Amino acid sequence: MNKIRETELRYRTIFEQSPYGILLIDCEGNITDFNEAAHRELGYSREEFARLRIPDIDPFQSPEEIEASIREVLSNGSAEFEVKHRTKDGEIRDVHVITRLLHLSGNNVFQTIWHDITEQKRAAEELNNHREHLEVLVRERTAELSRVNEQLHTDIARRKKAEQVREDLILELKNAIAKIKTLTGLIPICAWCKKIRDDKGYWKKVETYIREHSDASFTHGICPDCLKRESPEAYAEVFNTDI
Repeated sequence: MNKIRETELRYRTIFEQSPYGILLIDCEGNITDFNEAAHRELGYSREEFARLRIPDIDPFQSPEEIEASIREVLSNGSAEFEVKHRTKDGEIRDVHVITRLLHLSGNNVFQTIWHDITEQKRAAEELNNHREHLEVLVRERTAELSRVNEQLHTDIARRKKAEQVREDLILELKNAIAKIKTLTGLIPICAWCKKIRDDKGYWKKVETYIREHSDASFTHGICPDCLKRESPEAYAEVFNTDI
């Protein structure tokens, strides 16, 4: 008998001194026993809490949800879930609940143990918000970097195109200068017939030499001196002078 009383006393001590709220609930949903942490965490006195039922502290679960939880415990022997408890002041607290089926004095009793996870969930939510904010920043920075890279590629392409145009112009100028330089320097020309000696030693007419060394074309006419020398009559007729 003493051992039984010692066991009961030990259980009662553990029950009352537990830092977590503990309830004993009958199959009708009545709270038959509870510890100090249970009523203290929700802001009730022991007398006030003794008059409460489950819907008073857990108003967010429908009767159907409560019945489903009871069936799960009856079927599996235990259940674990999260619910929201309402304190005496109306504050909503998140709690993690573990419920077990016990047999006491021939009756089925639900032992429910809960601990407050409100701050834990707030910290997790804040961490999640920070993570989402960071992900947004990363996406924005990535998009910005892509735009900068695209602009850089566009600028490089434009610069390359401009450089190519500049190089083409330089090449055209070099070719033009090369053609001009072809006819510069000392050119050997006959003092009598005015033929020009090319690089291979052949004497060629002036128009032939220039045509071979440049893009110039010729149109033939006759100057006044030659006309006067070769055809005085024609010269007199053209210029209305006497011979």
